[in-house]
This record gives sequence, C-alpha cells and structure tokens, in this order.
Amino acid sequence: MLSLNKFSQNAIGFLREKGVDTDAILVALGTDRSCDGMPREAFAFLFEDRLEILEGITAIIPANPAAKGHRALASDFRETRYEVFPLSDISGLNVDTFISGVRLSARTAGGGNATLIVSSNISKDSVYDMKKAVEELKEHGNLEGFKVKEKDNCCPKCGTIYPDPNRKICPKCMEKRKLIFRMGIFFKRYKWKITVVVLLMALMAVLGVASTYIGSAFFYDNVLDKSAGSSYYGKVGLVISLIVISRIVSVLFDIGNQAIMSIVGADIVYDLRKTIFGAIKRLSLSFFTNRQTGGLMTQVNSDANSMNWFFTDGLPWVLVNGIQIIAIIAIMFMTNASLSVCALFLIPVFIVCLKRIFDTDEKLYNKRYSSSKSLSSLLSDVITGFRLVKAFSKEKDEIKRFDSRNKRLAENTRKANIYGTIVYPCVYSLLTICTYLVWGVGGWMVIQGKMTYGTLALFISYTGMVHNPLDGMVDVIGFTSEFTNAASRLFEIMDAEPEVRESENPVHLENLRGDVAFRNVVFSYEKNRRIIDGVSFDIPAGKTLGIVGHTGAGKSTLANLLVRLYDPEDGEVTIDGINIKDIAFSDLRKNIAIVSQETYLFIGTIYDNIKYAKPDATHEEVIRAAKMSGAHDFIMKLPEAYSTVIGEGEKNLSGGERQRVSIARAILQDPKILILDEATAAMDTQTERLIQNSLDALTKDKTTVIIAHRLSTLRGADKLIVIEDGKMPESGTHNELLAKKDGIYNKLYRLQLEALKNIGVDS
Repeated sequence: MLSLNKFSQNAIGFLREKGVDTDAILVALGTDRSCDGMPREAFAFLFEDRLEILEGITAIIPANPAAKGHRALASDFRETRYEVFPLSDISGLNVDTFISGVRLSARTAGGGNATLIVSSNISKDSVYDMKKAVEELKEHGNLEGFKVKEKDNCCPKCGTIYPDPNRKICPKCMEKRKLIFRMGIFFKRYKWKITVVVLLMALMAVLGVASTYIGSAFFYDNVLDKSAGSSYYGKVGLVISLIVISRIVSVLFDIGNQAIMSIVGADIVYDLRKTIFGAIKRLSLSFFTNRQTGGLMTQVNSDANSMNWFFTDGLPWVLVNGIQIIAIIAIMFMTNASLSVCALFLIPVFIVCLKRIFDTDEKLYNKRYSSSKSLSSLLSDVITGFRLVKAFSKEKDEIKRFDSRNKRLAENTRKANIYGTIVYPCVYSLLTICTYLVWGVGGWMVIQGKMTYGTLALFISYTGMVHNPLDGMVDVIGFTSEFTNAASRLFEIMDAEPEVRESENPVHLENLRGDVAFRNVVFSYEKNRRIIDGVSFDIPAGKTLGIVGHTGAGKSTLANLLVRLYDPEDGEVTIDGINIKDIAFSDLRKNIAIVSQETYLFIGTIYDNIKYAKPDATHEEVIRAAKMSGAHDFIMKLPEAYSTVIGEGEKNLSGGERQRVSIARAILQDPKILILDEATAAMDTQTERLIQNSLDALTKDKTTVIIAHRLSTLRGADKLIVIEDGKMPESGTHNELLAKKDGIYNKLYRLQLEALKNIGVDS
C-alpha cells in the first residue's frame, strides 16, 4: 500500500471490521475535511477495481468502562460516510481549487457528479496524486507509470506536518544542542578572542570567590577573633587592602572583557548579517514568492543580534558561572556538609522547574515572534503601497487589519508577560527558602558552638553566590529560546537549495549570436497548474518576436524562463543551440537585459541607477543611454540633474520617468538579447512614440522579445506568437495572423482597434 500522506490507522481497522482485505489497497489518502467541507477525518482507498471513501470521527473512550479508579483510554473510529465507487462507473475526474482547499469529484454512471474527497491545502498535492493514480489505473490497468514526488510539507523523519509550510523546521525533530554546536563551528574565527573573554570572566569569578572568603570567614575568624590565636589578628588594613586589590583587578579584567566584546560583538553581527543576506541572495526567485519582505528584514536584523548575544554574552556567562557554582559547592561541602544540604537541597527542584519554564517559554516566544513578524510584514506592505491605500480610501480597513495583528501581538506578549510574572516569583521563592534555612540552621550552630560566626557569614555569602547565577538562568532561558529559533531560521536559509542552480562545468559564451529556441517547454508555479504547456518556437539571431495574449496567459513567464529565473519542468530553452541550464550565470545574465512593467529603482542617484547595469561605464555612455531612452531631457530639468537622489523618502519620479530610467539601464548594458515586458505600459502615447525610434535603434541586430498589450506596437515584429491558457495556438507575422478571420489574434486586434478609436487614440 502506497500512503500519499500520514493518517490515522483507525480507518484501516474499521475496514477490516467490514471484512475488507486491506492488503489489497494500492493507494491510500487521508484528509481533514468531509465531503461538505466540515472538519473531519476522511480517507480514500484505491483498489484494483474500486475506490472506497470513508469519513468519520475518532472518539477517545475508556478502554474498560467497568474499571474503577484510573482507567486506560482507547480510540474509537465512528463512521459518518462510507461509499464504494467501482472504477468502471466513474469518469472525468476533476480537482476544483478553492482558497482554503481542494475537492476531487467525478462523473458517475448515472450521469451525475459525485464528490469523492475534500481536503484543506495541507493535503492538496496528495489529492492531485490520488486523481493521477485513479486515471493511471483506469487507463492502463496498473500503476507502473504512477510516480509520486517526495512531499515537502512534512518532516521526512517523523511525518509531522510543518507548522509553517515555508519553514521546513520540525519542532519534534529539531535538536537544540546540534544547533549550538553548529553555530559554534561558525564562530571558530573568533575562538581566541572569545577564549580570552571566557578566561577573563573565569578570573573574575575566582577573585570573587577568594575575596568573599577573605571578607567573611578569614576576616571574622582570623582577624577579629582574638581567641583564635591567628597571626593575622588585628591586621584589618591588610585584609581590606587584599579585598580592594582584588576588586581593582576584577574591575580591570571587566574593562578588558567589555573592550574585547565591544569589538568582537560588532564584527560578529556584521558577519552574521552578511552570511544571512548572502544566503538569501543565492536562492532562487521562487523562495521569495512565498515570503513577505518584512519577515525577511526581521530575520536579517534581529536574528543576528540574538545569535551574537548568545555566544558573546549568554554562553560565556553560563560557563563561567557554572564553574563558579561547582567550585563554591565543593568548598561548602568541605566546610560543613549539613549546612550545605540546607543551602542546596531545593536546587534540583529549581532545575526541573527551569526545564518546564524553558519549554513553555519557547512556545510563548514562538507565538510572540510570529505575531511580531506578521505585524512587520503588514507595515512593510502598507507603507510600500500607501498610494494605493489612499486611492481606494482603505485607511479604515488597513487600520482594522493593523489593529487585528497588533492585538494578536499584544495578546501573545501579554500571555508571555503574565506567565513570567506568575512563574518567576514562585521559582525565586524556592531559593529564598534555602537562604532562610541557612540563616536559621547556621545561627543555631553558632549558638551551640558548632560553627564560627565567620563560617556562617561565608555560607550566607556563598549561598547568595550560588543562587544569584541560578536566578539569572531564568533570563538566559528566554534568550536561549530566542537563539534557537533564530539559529533554526538561519540554517533553514543556509541549507535551502536553490531551485535554479548553475551547472558544475558551465559553458562560457564569448561570442553569443542570440539564436533562441523553446522546445516543448512545460512550466508551473504550483503543482498541477500548468502556466506554460508544451510551447515551442524559434527566434533567429537579430530578429524580433512579439508575444500576445490575455493577462495571466503566461507571457511574462516565458521571459522569466529565458532569463532563467525559473527552470522548466519539461522541455528546454536554448541559446545558440546550448541549453541555458549549461550556460554560466554571469554570461547568461550579461547578454540578456529585461525591462519589465514592474520597474524597480534602488535608493540612490539617477546616475547610479542607470550605471547599475554596467558599473565600469563611462560618463558619456551613461548620458548616451539616457538620451536614447528619452530620459535625458526630464533628468536635466531636475535641480540636481543626474545627481538627484530617488527612492524611498527622496525625490519621486512618475511612472513614465521611472520606466525611461529603467530602459536607459538596459540600453547601457548593450545586451545581445533584449526583453521588453510591457516596457512602455507606463507611458502616454506621445512619450511612447518619442522613444520608439530609440528602441528600434537599440534592437537593431539584437534578438528582441516584446510583450505588449497594445498590439499595434508589434506590427514590425518579425514573428508573433499567441499564448492562450499556457499553449501557443497561433504564430506568424502580423499580416498572416490578421488573415485568420476567426483567429485569436484577429479578434484581439479588432477589439483593441475599436477601443482605441472610441477614446480618440490612433493605432
């Protein structure tokens, strides 16, 4: 039996009770929705001749109702639906996609439609796999050609579904110790400086233990007590001098420690941010489509600080204080074992409580972090799209959205704070009880003559020195939770494999001609939803191809495949007869320029934005590119001309002006292959005509791909292709396609021509 996902075995037991031979099950699927969309356990079992559907609820009942006292529990599956569909009676299987899930349905022998199985998006891919399995079995009588891709929404080790599909982190299998060791390897560069810090902290701890002994037991019993007969009796100045010297040395060590850490800390944060950003930049474009900008910004900024704190402050503090605690406990037991037990007997209970606090605090922190990340993402989106918010008068709606997420963050923060407010005083009280016992039992021993006053003072001081670091452990726990989560997020990015990889032995193109070919290319952003379906065409070097189609037909996807932002699932894209998967990234991107409808300009001067495509370009080349794009005139009218700073919080350009700067950037690159994806969409007719001659000059002797809604701009293309639902039903020249009276291009052209005439625009 092939299980498409992890599900309860109670359903298998139910089938066996029905007399079904469960060994004959070929494929099994479990979902979380009933046929009417209600939360419920649902299962589909494929046999050689039938498909069985089972729905029900698993109830927890006493294993032995007659038993008294503590009773064992058992699970009981209660059926709510059980149907058998002979494979010969069903046809036309179809998967309907909704916002929250999918539905698999089929036509029955009676001519009606039957809902077979419904699922939330968690098992969406598995439902598609079941559809393929049924179709394969009906068509071929076996499942030899049926293959299932490895699921990436659940842990391969334990099968647990990831809480966040975008983060392949299993909370059950994540080992925090391995995270710490792995991060330790990352910090090897700073091992000597951190070692010096640890040594300084250790020396400070030794001085603290020694000065405490001198200032208590030694001072009271040897310096102040004449009856002890010590040679140090009356030498108060000597003792005070020793204490002062030890404190001065300790302060000097602390200054050295802080000086080193101020330098190392800044370097570590710099390197961590550089590593995180570098790991993000090497990933494919598909990684970013499922993530929000604000969330990634939070990772780059806050996660680096969290990990820096752990290794430069938290871990050294724990190590040094741990050694100090062990040393003090050893001295205490050698001095007086019974009083040591009074001072320490509740510490094991304290540690157990810390473990519980650690687990709960980590969960609360995760919720608080997720809420904070969600709020940051919303702020980033709203601020970036503030013009759209204003245009649609959605201020109140956005305030409601912000308030909702802000309340969620406040609620999660409140829960964490309330938990800490209640739990921490209770934990501290355990240590307070020990302190009072030391005072009471130690005082009684002094009165009975079993202990000197100096020894009692030493015990009181050492008890505080043991308890105080334990108090600090509570704070360290919270930061450790923050560290483990930050480290897991960092390694998630570092371990992520880019979907688009450079070949191990890439081909370098010295003299690229620009012959482009698509061969039976298939591509989909989401599984089972093809955006490009078997498209093939050729673009000879120096020729122009126009791509036509409705919005969402897949035109821009073809451009993305040519630039290799994505790789096709099937088929190939070649340049000069070489599969672009084998071409070096640097050569491929150097020879292809793209100007898209979604223009992006970096924060900086206009001059730097144009020069971004060619950092070594001369001033004359930049000016020439701006003139060819029609940008030079408006740039010179600005107060600071090419030195004008644009971007967030600076000078804003109009959509047409931004597009002309973007075109200038592409012109400066002087590529062999040029892609214009709605390049003039943000311009008015006059501006478009103004730069059309420049674009014609630019595209001369270059392979050009033009994607445009205004079909009249494509009349000069050497070849046009029409994309419809991911396929290419038509291709030819402008005149050839117009000659097809019932063709898609002809209809689009006529409709657009009429629409332009109605608004008084000549084609």
